[in-house]
Amino acid sequence: MVGFPNAGKSSLLRALSNARPAVAAYPFTTLKPHVGIVHYEGHQQIAVADIPGLIRGAHQNRGLGSAFLRHIERCRFLLFVVDLSLSEPWTQVDDLKYELEMYEEGLSERPHAIIANKIDLPEARANLSQLRDHLGQEVIALSAVTGENLEQLLLHLKVLYDAYLEAERGRGREPLKW
Repeated sequence: MVGFPNAGKSSLLRALSNARPAVAAYPFTTLKPHVGIVHYEGHQQIAVADIPGLIRGAHQNRGLGSAFLRHIERCRFLLFVVDLSLSEPWTQVDDLKYELEMYEEGLSERPHAIIANKIDLPEARANLSQLRDHLGQEVIALSAVTGENLEQLLLHLKVLYDAYLEAERGRGREPLKW
């Protein structure tokens, strides 16, 4: 999961898995990556990493940018988590993709999903259609706190993982599994 501080990445990891990263109402609660395992029927498991919040200029090593970005390099697909309660939420996606691309060409183009978190907040619903219009792609609106629409994310996460498995097998490689 890639996002700015306080987008709700740690709350989302807690909602999806048994991982228990610290959650607080102030920025930079997460200072190191946390991994949670999402369990599916048939004993299939997907590891989801909560990467500490990036800041603008991370590709120039602002904050702990390079250290955090190195973790993203290892991810097979990305979940861009945005705070839907903030005005112009599409700028978060644009800025995150810019930081990834400046760090490593092509990193922002990995298979991904856009997760619009905090749909439970009143101002968030008004921003959702604008976000979808601006991005022109599917956006999964949810609330990590209330659990609203988590099932949609779980289904999409499985689609991303299955596509990764198929691509690896198509290259003649055995995919990494947890």
